[in-house]
Amino acid sequence: MIKVSYNVLGAVVYVTGLALVLQFPGQKSMVGSQLFEEFSLPTEGFLGLSNIWLLAAFIQFIGVLLLVKWFAEEYPAHRRKYRFIEPAVLILAVLVPSIAFNNLFEIGEEVYAHSGQSGAEAVVYIQDESSCTELTDNGMVECSIVLRNFQHHSQQISLVFPKEAGLKTKKVETAYLQQREKKAVKVTFSPEDIADKGEIPTFYIEG
Repeated sequence: MIKVSYNVLGAVVYVTGLALVLQFPGQKSMVGSQLFEEFSLPTEGFLGLSNIWLLAAFIQFIGVLLLVKWFAEEYPAHRRKYRFIEPAVLILAVLVPSIAFNNLFEIGEEVYAHSGQSGAEAVVYIQDESSCTELTDNGMVECSIVLRNFQHHSQQISLVFPKEAGLKTKKVETAYLQQREKKAVKVTFSPEDIADKGEIPTFYIEG
């Protein structure tokens, strides 16, 4: 009779589910998306939810339950003691790892892509995290420009806002970035200089 090792089986099942929602460096989509496309399976299901994420969550859930079963058999006293946190553990085990791993892969890919660059070329402007707001006390416009330095050392860069449509006078802002730092650089404009107070004026980075 074959004895089932629930810890090994649970780990294999869990990793299989997790792999479906991972997007490895160099890939344009998740592993699950590629498999669904290969077998011509619908990616969108009930109420517009992703079938890939639903399948991955189900497989991961089964894997965690197998691991819980193993834990209950090996450490029954501990299982009774910590049973009240099982729902939270199940939810976190399904949601957190995929997000964390994909973020790590994305950062790793960006680091690799900029590893051979230096100066301003190693600084990336993160547009979707940047914004401008109008200060209520004096009417000035403050823009928060998010940058990430991929250099292995700190460096000083300049944000150059040329005199173009949307900006009446040229402006240069100096920023100091630590190694691998992601930083929001605050740049203030007078209401007379900037035409569109809700958008960041065109700029380029100099090393």
